[in-house]
Amino acid sequence: MEAYNVPETRPAAPERRTLSYKAYRGLAYSFLAALALACRALALGGAGLDPSLFALRVGLPALGGLVIIAFAADLALRGRRSLISGRSRRVAASAYVFTALASALDAYSGLSPYLFIPGSVVYGLLIWDRPAFLAVSSALSAWAVATAASVCAAGLGVETLSVAAVGVVVALHSAAAVKRSILPSEERMKSLEAENEELWSLSFQDTLTGLYNRRYISQVAIHMFSRAARYKEQLHVLMIDIDHFKRVNDKLGHAVGDEVLKGVAQTIQAAIRTSDTVARYGGEEFIVYMVRSDPETTQFIANRIRDGVAAVQFPGVPWTVTISIGVAGLQDGDTIEGLVDRADRFLYVSKHHGRNRVSGF
Repeated sequence: MEAYNVPETRPAAPERRTLSYKAYRGLAYSFLAALALACRALALGGAGLDPSLFALRVGLPALGGLVIIAFAADLALRGRRSLISGRSRRVAASAYVFTALASALDAYSGLSPYLFIPGSVVYGLLIWDRPAFLAVSSALSAWAVATAASVCAAGLGVETLSVAAVGVVVALHSAAAVKRSILPSEERMKSLEAENEELWSLSFQDTLTGLYNRRYISQVAIHMFSRAARYKEQLHVLMIDIDHFKRVNDKLGHAVGDEVLKGVAQTIQAAIRTSDTVARYGGEEFIVYMVRSDPETTQFIANRIRDGVAAVQFPGVPWTVTISIGVAGLQDGDTIEGLVDRADRFLYVSKHHGRNRVSGF
């Protein structure tokens, strides 16, 4: 049988794009170190090497990695182009970041950025969902060390290389801080997922009986009613009420009353078909929607529910618990509200004629 369900809309997952003050401070110090490296390089110009070219070859790897980190963090916080993947938990560096960096290089030196950044890094940045930008930063930093070593062999001083090393180390430290700040821990994510599942359950489930609640069944009913009306299918509604339930609560206590509610809910669930839908409608009332069910089948199941409840020996209850049922079938010109209201009126017919009976049709 076809299942009737409304589209499930879960609560939006909590925002993961957060960046701590500590991470921001680390980024700021990293920029200062990288800028100091670039300024130092511009001031040298030794060994016959053009100062601006030296600044690009030595300062750019560390500074470039920091630019990528800063752009990605900023864009993540703004919810724009940098992605935080829920599955891979990685922050991807976008082509937007590389485009901005390449434009700055071109304006500064008039030289192609491909001369200063390894091709593997370029291609990695141009493709979405490549390794996280932290890995890109590490690759840039490692390349910076190799470049600085080759330049040192050309006669440049150790002081400049020490500045470069500081920039690289601080960049890596900041990258780790950003990673810890942006990416939530596995434990926290599991906790958030569990909380979301609990909220989702509370939105459609009655916590005592485990059945659907009135809010959810009302949404499902709209879909069942619309389909039945459109395709001329049969649809029946059963309104069920526990007889003298107030007596159970008053004389035996609410704890016993709760057990009765749960027992009745389980009995109804066991008696209906898999294509039928039952919910707790409120208090001691339950509602059942039976799709594609003719009157004979509906009456048979309604009586099976009534007989099943009467046969249960509820713990702590010295008398037989019974239920009354009102049944209404879909008619031409019906509305969903009118159909439920008619079933409710038949329920009170059962109550008026002595309870523990089925009325309607």
